[in-house]
Amino acid sequence: MYLFVTCLGVALFISKGFTLIELMVTIAVLAIIVTISVPSFSNMITHQNLKKSSSELIGVLNQARSKAVLERRSIEVVLKQKQDSIAQSDIDTKMYWMPHGSGYLQENQTPIHFGLNGAITNAVDDTLITICSQPKGKSQIIHISRMGSIQQVTEGVCK
Repeated sequence: MYLFVTCLGVALFISKGFTLIELMVTIAVLAIIVTISVPSFSNMITHQNLKKSSSELIGVLNQARSKAVLERRSIEVVLKQKQDSIAQSDIDTKMYWMPHGSGYLQENQTPIHFGLNGAITNAVDDTLITICSQPKGKSQIIHISRMGSIQQVTEGVCK
């Protein structure tokens, strides 16, 4: 809407509002920005789920090891391959863990048993647990020694 005003013989147009073309250009620019940002936002969410899964697994393993030593009994940690809708509750001798979001374990892991002294009782060698974000995507590897100590997470690539 334009208002026509004359002031000292000079015609002035005063604009009140936006034109349809200005509105369409603004919407087009916003659409381009959203289109560019959506893939990086989904990558960020995937990476955060991977980090959350690995830090939560380290917490569960440390808690199980501490519980085994303090209560002087064997504690089992059951690792689920993928997230499912049925979350099982921990019991006295068994703890459960599953990855978040689209994350999954690269190999099917056997349950981990922490003995009375905090060591892993069912392992012949050190245990590696690989959590993947997506096929051929980033992974986080958690290293557990036979004595039960949990090493820092290293990053890798899934198969």
